[in-house]
Amino acid sequence: MDGRRRRSGRPDVSYGNSDGIAHNRSVILGTIHGYYKEALAVLPLDDLPELAPRLVGAGVCFGFGDPTTNIIANTLSSFLPDKPDPDHRAKKHKRKASIKTPSAAARSDAAGDAPSPPPETRTIAERSLEGLITFLTSYFRYLPTWDALRYLCLANADLLVAVRLIELDRCYNTKDERFHISSYAARAALTCAASSARQPDVDGFIAGSFSLASHLEFVTQTVLADRSYVLSVEKILLLSGMLKKKPRMLDKSDNPMIFADERRLRNCHTDANASGDANCEKVPGGLTISLRAVLLDKIHANCVTNIIVNTLWYDSTFPAMEKLEVDMICTSTFVRVESRSLRGLIKLLLTCIPEISEHDAMIYLLKNNLKVRKAIEMAGAEGWKSSWDVSAYKAAADASFHPEPEAYVQFSTQSLPKVQAAVKSLLRASTPLSSNDVLQLATLLPSSNCISAKSLETIVDLSTDALDMFIAFKEKFVTQQGFFHRKIEAALRKRGYLYDLQVICVANERVGSQMNFLDFKCPYSHVNFLARPKVGSGLKLFFAEFSNDDDDVSFCCTVSRKSKHARCCYCEYEGTRIMHPAHPIENYCGGDMDFIEMAHGTHKLTNARIISCGKCAGNRVGMCGDDYIYFDPTRDAKFAQCMNRTASRANISWSDILKVNTS
Repeated sequence: MDGRRRRSGRPDVSYGNSDGIAHNRSVILGTIHGYYKEALAVLPLDDLPELAPRLVGAGVCFGFGDPTTNIIANTLSSFLPDKPDPDHRAKKHKRKASIKTPSAAARSDAAGDAPSPPPETRTIAERSLEGLITFLTSYFRYLPTWDALRYLCLANADLLVAVRLIELDRCYNTKDERFHISSYAARAALTCAASSARQPDVDGFIAGSFSLASHLEFVTQTVLADRSYVLSVEKILLLSGMLKKKPRMLDKSDNPMIFADERRLRNCHTDANASGDANCEKVPGGLTISLRAVLLDKIHANCVTNIIVNTLWYDSTFPAMEKLEVDMICTSTFVRVESRSLRGLIKLLLTCIPEISEHDAMIYLLKNNLKVRKAIEMAGAEGWKSSWDVSAYKAAADASFHPEPEAYVQFSTQSLPKVQAAVKSLLRASTPLSSNDVLQLATLLPSSNCISAKSLETIVDLSTDALDMFIAFKEKFVTQQGFFHRKIEAALRKRGYLYDLQVICVANERVGSQMNFLDFKCPYSHVNFLARPKVGSGLKLFFAEFSNDDDDVSFCCTVSRKSKHARCCYCEYEGTRIMHPAHPIENYCGGDMDFIEMAHGTHKLTNARIISCGKCAGNRVGMCGDDYIYFDPTRDAKFAQCMNRTASRANISWSDILKVNTS
C-alpha cells in the first residue's frame, strides 16, 4: 500500500453550498481586481484620459490572452484615439480637486471600492466574472455554476487555463474533443460571455478577441515586457490599430492554448512551491459533479464492440416471439440502456477492487476510456489489490438490470472467450458491418445452455383495459414513426440530398416552448438519422429539425465528430444525446440564440434546470413507456403486471387517458 495515492472516497461538494459559492466569488473577484491594478499601472491614463471610460465600459478580463492582456486589448479594441492635446497637462492641473477624474473613477471601479451595485450597474470586475462563468457553462455541458467557480479559482481567473483544467478533468484527449478558438462552439460561448457581461458592442468585442489571438505573441510581449513602465502613447496607438484589423490566419506561435498551458504549468509550479508539495497534480476529477453525465457521453461514443456482440448474442439466444420491423430506435429505451450500462461498468470495477469508492471507480473508468481491464491496471499501479472472477460479471449483470443475468454470465465467462479472437478480427476488418457480416457474427456467437428461471415464470395475461392500452401505444408509435419518416424525406428533398433513410437513431419531439398552458405539444422536433446515398456506398449521419405541425418548416444537414460541442438547451433538458450541426446553416431552435437569451437571463431555461432535468433523464433504469413496443408476453411478466395495475387503477376509460397524455 506504500506509495498509493490516498483518496477521500467521495467528492468534496462543499463548493456547491452557498458559503462555498460566496467564498469562491470573493476569491476570484480579489484576483480579478489584481489584474485591473496591473492593467491600470501600464495604461497611460494621464496622457490618454479617454482610455478610462473605455476600460470601465468594455475592458473585461476574459478573452484569448492572459487576463491583464485581455483587459488592455479589450479596452483598446473600443478605443478611438483623438489627436494629442499638447496643453492637456496644463489643463489637467486647473481642474477642481473636488471633481473625480475619469482615471480615478476607473481605478475605483476596477478595484471594486464602491458598494455592491444592482446588476445593471455592476463593476467591470463583476461583469468580467459573470462573463467567465457564462463562457464555461455555455461551452461545457453539465457544468454547474459552482463548479465553474471552482475551476476559475484554480485557474486564477484565467479563462483558457480554466478551459484546459476542465479538459484534463474530463479526459478530452483527442483533437476533436479539445478546445479550438476557431470552432463555432468557441465563438458561440464567447458571444454568450460578452452578452452576460453586458459588453456595449458584442460584435466589436468578438472581432477584437480574434484579432488579439492572431497577434497574441506580439501583443502579450508588448503589454507585459516591463510592468514597471507605463506604455507610451505610440505603443497604445500601434496596438489599437492592430486590434482593429481583420484577424489573420493563426500561427502556431500565436496559439492561445499553448500560452494557456504554459501559464497553467507555471501557476502549478508556483502553487506547489507555496504549499511545499512537489507533486502538483492537475485538478482532481473527484470534484466534478457532472462526472456521471460525462461518462454517459463516453458510453454514447465508445464500447461499440461490446454493444454489437451483446446485442447479437441476446437476439439469437432469446429471439422475440413477434418480429417487429421498425425504422426508429426508441429514445427513452436508448437512454435507459446507456444508464444501465454505466451502472454495470461501475459495479464490475467495484467488485474487482472492493476497497475503492464508487466515485473512484468512475474516475478510473473515465481516465481509461471505459476499458475496465486498463482501469484495473491503473488502480493496481497505484497500490490497489484486485481480483476478477465470475462474481464480478454476476454483480455487473444484476446492477445493469440485465434481463437474463445467468445466461449472460455464462456467455461472458465460458462461451465468448473461445471465439473472442475471431469476433475481434471480423469487427476490425468490417467498417461498417454488412448484412453478411452480422449473420457471420451471429453464427460465431454460441447460444447459452443456461435456462433462465425468468423464462419459466407463469405467463401473465393482459386484462382487457391493459390490452387496449398496449394497442393504443403501439398505434401511436407507428403513427409517430410514419410522421418522422415523411418529415425527414421531405427535408432531404428540400436540401437536394440524394440519400435514402435507413434508420432514425434518436429523436426529441419536445423542442421549443410548448404551445400554451393546456397544450403540451412543442413546435419542433430534432432527430439524428442514418442515410445511404442513392449512388455509392457508406452511411452518413444527419441532423434534422422540423415542425411538429403540417407546415413545411424543416432543414437537415450532415454532422461529424466536430459536432460534439454543438449544444441544444431543449435536447439536453430532455436528456437526449442528439448530434447538432457544428456550423449550422440555419439557426436551429435551442442553439446559439437560446443560449444568448440564457446569458441575458431572459430565457425560460437556465443552466441549473438543464443539468437537473438532464441528470434525472440520464439516470433512468426502470420501466419506461416505450417498453410496450417490444412487449413479449412470454417473457415480460413484470411489465405485464405493471400494465394491468395501471389500467385497473384508472377510473376513466383508456381512450380518455390517451387523449390527456397526447393532447
